[in-house]
Amino acid sequence: MKKKLLILLLVFTPFITLAQIDDLLKKAVVPDILEEKNITTSIDDAYPVAFWVNDIDTYYEPTEPADYNAPLGPGYYRMTVQSYCLKAGTHGPTKGSGHLIAPIKGKLDNLVTNILNRSVEHPEIAQSDIQLLLWAIIAGAKFTELQPDLQLRVKPLLTPAEIADLSIGISDMPLDILPDEVRSTAKFYKDLRGKLTDPSSSFEDIESMAVLPGDPPSNLLKKQVDPGNWAYIGDGFYMRMMPQGYSKSILELYRPQSVNVTRDDKGRVTLFEKNGDKIEISYIDEPGSDVMKGDDGKYYPIYRFKSIKFTGVNAGEEELVENQGWMIRGDGKELKNITEFKSYPQDPSAANYKARLSAANDFFKKIAKYRKDSNNPGKGSLPSNMDEFNADKHIKDGMDAVKDPTEIKDKRDWIRRHLDYVKDWWDCSSNSLAGGSCDNDDTPKKPKPTKKTAAPGNTAGQRIAPSLRKYGE
Repeated sequence: MKKKLLILLLVFTPFITLAQIDDLLKKAVVPDILEEKNITTSIDDAYPVAFWVNDIDTYYEPTEPADYNAPLGPGYYRMTVQSYCLKAGTHGPTKGSGHLIAPIKGKLDNLVTNILNRSVEHPEIAQSDIQLLLWAIIAGAKFTELQPDLQLRVKPLLTPAEIADLSIGISDMPLDILPDEVRSTAKFYKDLRGKLTDPSSSFEDIESMAVLPGDPPSNLLKKQVDPGNWAYIGDGFYMRMMPQGYSKSILELYRPQSVNVTRDDKGRVTLFEKNGDKIEISYIDEPGSDVMKGDDGKYYPIYRFKSIKFTGVNAGEEELVENQGWMIRGDGKELKNITEFKSYPQDPSAANYKARLSAANDFFKKIAKYRKDSNNPGKGSLPSNMDEFNADKHIKDGMDAVKDPTEIKDKRDWIRRHLDYVKDWWDCSSNSLAGGSCDNDDTPKKPKPTKKTAAPGNTAGQRIAPSLRKYGE
């Protein structure tokens, strides 16, 4: 190859120096590392964090589905799943490692997803064999050159067409013509292919090469990522992953339930309703009641709750809370030239009003950043009326401040159920920022976590893909 390129360079560029020839030769023969294109997902592909879901475990206890592969209705689910390394030659997750959810990308992304999905239908195939197949795919090894026993065991995970595609493999590039910056990577994949196709190699031999021990080097940290980040993944589902090592991960899914709401002519929610349970909200609407004079002598826009009535479907489930709570009206900015205002017992101090407004404005800034994120899966299908969204945030904050409104212990469970509706309604509103919705649709659906991967913030860390196979089975 070098000789052919050298002849071409001499023919077409007769006045070039030998030093220039050497430089051009290196550039001419440097290919992309083909194996790196098979699966390309990195932290740069990660979905933005759905930060408004971070408190979900303060509302719900997660449940474990009896069947990990079954359609799921609204709820908060936790599964301990078999997971897989999709980046050989890197460091496995360690305790406290943070990951972001990203789509599986690359030339063979659909094939990897197909294998993960089909693995559920073939519990007889060992997790270690599935991992070897995935490493072979990533490394560009020919399927027909894999250990014969391994081919036989994993064959049910592939279609004939996929086997044919995998039997082409990658031609080895002579390492001596590659520049230093890619030579070591190319050599690693060549050596890994050699291990995968060597009949004498054990799983442990290959694993020790594919999974490096310890933490990845700190100088390769691209983004600091805390553990437990949620992302919206479509079809009404949020997802997060906490790898416990490359082969075992905690996979959590949350799907808010749809909640019916009624609004008044000012856009304020007056009714939350779900399965016969109701929260009815009325507002004080006397002249001047939409303005508050703070204890600092300044005027602020406000709505006060006149009453909040909780009604359950069972006998005795009724509670009325009167003259408690308030919400910010509009943008919450100080009002000037006010001639009419009123004061009420539930009025906050100016400091409390400003603290809630500051927290809301911080939220709106984060939402604006979320909306602009180039990886937002719903970009282009954002809510048109952000004023209504902002007003709903103030309603949510007002309702949160009134939560647990009774000291009667035997009523707390059913009232808490009602307040959970407010949380689900808000998360349904918020996931519309990612192009999703859960309006009037609680039909069980199959989530698609196997099309996603947990991407680390360190480029020397492993990206981890979940299956829907229960770990240990």
